Amino acid sequence: MINSSLVRAIVLCSAAIGVVACHRSGAARPVIAGLPVGMTLQTIAQGDSLFHARSCVRCHGADAKGAQNGPDLTTSKHLHVNGTYDDFVRLITSGVPKDSIKVSSHRFAMQPRGGTQSPLTDEQIRAVAAFVYSLSHKPGT
Repeated sequence: MINSSLVRAIVLCSAAIGVVACHRSGAARPVIAGLPVGMTLQTIAQGDSLFHARSCVRCHGADAKGAQNGPDLTTSKHLHVNGTYDDFVRLITSGVPKDSIKVSSHRFAMQPRGGTQSPLTDEQIRAVAAFVYSLSHKPGT
């Protein structure tokens, strides 16, 4: 089981190292092998925070391994996306209507942008998508 606090600490430490290395080299931002264009360790860390602060955890669980109303996000077997970062962005933006849910025990629709009470901004959606993408795309896979 992945401890979310441990993952968050590792991501934040890695991000700090990347920022220092970037600053010392004079580059605009660190280049991270294997991550989609525009995705940084900082984006993943921000997405982790949003995932745990918003309604995502209610259906997907604090460890993102799924719960009664949402699928496991840590596996490469995705139900509603093809596994690309852009498709995670699309899904979080548009949501999943109740009649499109593929597992009968998942009784509730996934609301677009995380819900109507406090919808996620485009930047927040990209951050949550980066975090979710990172869960099922481990280095070297």
